[in-house]
Amino acid sequence: MRRLLIAQLSDLHLGANLSGGRLALPSRKAAQRRDEHRGCLERFAQHVRESRPDMVLMPGDLFDSGEPSIDDLNFLISTVNSMQPTPVFIAPGNHDGYETSSAYNVASALYQGRGGGPKWGSHVHLFTAEQFETVSIPHHRDVTVTGAAFLRHMPESRRVLVELEPPPPEGCHVLLFHGSLEHYPRVGLDKEVLPFTAAEVEAAGYRYAAVGHYHHGGAIAGADGRVLGAYAGAPFAMAVDDEGVGCWLEIAVEPGQPLSEDSLTWHRADERAVRRLEVDVTGPTDTTALGRRVDEALAAAGASEGDIVWLALRGRLARGIDFQPQAALAERFFHAAVDDSAVEPDYEIDLDGTLPEEPGLAATTEEMFRWRMHKLYQAASSDEERRRVKHALFYGLDALTLGEIHLR
Repeated sequence: MRRLLIAQLSDLHLGANLSGGRLALPSRKAAQRRDEHRGCLERFAQHVRESRPDMVLMPGDLFDSGEPSIDDLNFLISTVNSMQPTPVFIAPGNHDGYETSSAYNVASALYQGRGGGPKWGSHVHLFTAEQFETVSIPHHRDVTVTGAAFLRHMPESRRVLVELEPPPPEGCHVLLFHGSLEHYPRVGLDKEVLPFTAAEVEAAGYRYAAVGHYHHGGAIAGADGRVLGAYAGAPFAMAVDDEGVGCWLEIAVEPGQPLSEDSLTWHRADERAVRRLEVDVTGPTDTTALGRRVDEALAAAGASEGDIVWLALRGRLARGIDFQPQAALAERFFHAAVDDSAVEPDYEIDLDGTLPEEPGLAATTEEMFRWRMHKLYQAASSDEERRRVKHALFYGLDALTLGEIHLR
């Protein structure tokens, strides 16, 4: 068997809502990002045309929905068709799973109702069953791809990889599916989709496993450190948790050589990056010093003007300071969003401490107010109720001590 070159891309989520979520892109920038979203796939296709890998593997979630818009469907088919003659293998994921009405079903009303819309090219193979099937690579009889489509969530008791028949000992045999590796060091929460372990991949006996689902790319390693497969990650960053996201993957399979980290090359697809920062506002007593602290965090993160910045402020803000950095950051970067929900005013009060005796008649209005709110806090029956009491206390102290309320 000669050297094989594989290009892998998944989790594009074409058609996703880019105006919602915590980033809250304004409509103009969301429209620009939609164009850039498509550009990620176009750059991948251009690389495929230029480098001519032996195969392209797409393990799911190319669309954000199983029933995308006709425009998105036509765009994706046209772009995938432009990779011809390189064979392309697609295994639908949990977002764009294979159903009777889905875009991948060539008999569906969606696919058939596009008039003169493009059809999947002859170089494209769609896996449409949840049971694994094996197909050969044209002009490579000793190379196969064994894949499955996502149709439904399965109970953890069903270990699909365990049910796989072992591949022939000769040749190069590749797995393709959309699933969740147990104990994968991922960022954020993900649904379990066809859960599996690295040991199950190793026992299956395939040369390489191309897997989709997690947006942060990384290798799937065996007990001895040998690379068994990989997540390419998402090629486009669209959420707060997508820091480090924006790549597709190239795999070089050398005959007679085990796969290693050196066999994997991630290529940048998204021209922008999400920079997620957390800054403690405790200490500084003026906005200039606070701005300097934010600048230091941005510099340490390597943020550039084309980036999307998510800034989470934490700690206690000095009383009377109105620190609102979002407008200034929005002028410096493509987009900036600031979360200051965890910032608390610098009022010295320990609500979890022992409730003191009720203040006497000589107590000030502020002292009496603090005591009553302290009592309400300790009588609260849930974290949500305690959170509300705490905010009410801070707003009341704003009014009493500053004569104005700072929204938080």
